[in-house]
Amino acid sequence: MPLKLQQLNNHLNHLGIKLHSRVILMEHEGYYHLGTIVRTHGVRGNIFILLDVDDPLKYKKLSAVFLQQDSTLKKYTIINSSLLGDLLNVHLQGIEDMTSAESFLRVEVYLPLEALPPLSSNQLYLHEAVGMVVIDHLGGELGVIGKIFDMPQQPMASVQHQGKEILFPVVSVFIDRIDRENRILYVNLPEGLLDIYLK
Repeated sequence: MPLKLQQLNNHLNHLGIKLHSRVILMEHEGYYHLGTIVRTHGVRGNIFILLDVDDPLKYKKLSAVFLQQDSTLKKYTIINSSLLGDLLNVHLQGIEDMTSAESFLRVEVYLPLEALPPLSSNQLYLHEAVGMVVIDHLGGELGVIGKIFDMPQQPMASVQHQGKEILFPVVSVFIDRIDRENRILYVNLPEGLLDIYLK
């Protein structure tokens, strides 16, 4: 692990901040990662999608999903589905037997961005954050988020500030306010975090 990232993790742990994350894949423009096909179910070709979402209940009644095939996405209509925790059991049109279903194991599943459930005013989808100006309550304007990194503990945003890359966790505990109209993310970063990068 790079030294600056290790210092950041140590600093957050010292403050008693316990963070968690989820894997975020944004490989297809205009789509977001819903989950991964992890197993088959029965002889009629049902498959289980392990959902990679905060609230699986919001995805209980989907009408279609997009499966990654090679480097493109193909739409599949859902004939029926049921939810078991974070596993969505679906029967997709065109997948009619177990042999066909087995060929889809470990395939990534996507939905269009417009299918994302609405968020409260102080929540943020990670793809929205890229390109936002970051303003810290103490440090002022830090720069524009250029990238989001999927780290083991939590997603990290990257901004260029005073000629240096600064990483900070994109988690609700640090977000004060989101101005979507003007593309500004107001944050309250832990004291000392910026010093790690600016020394």
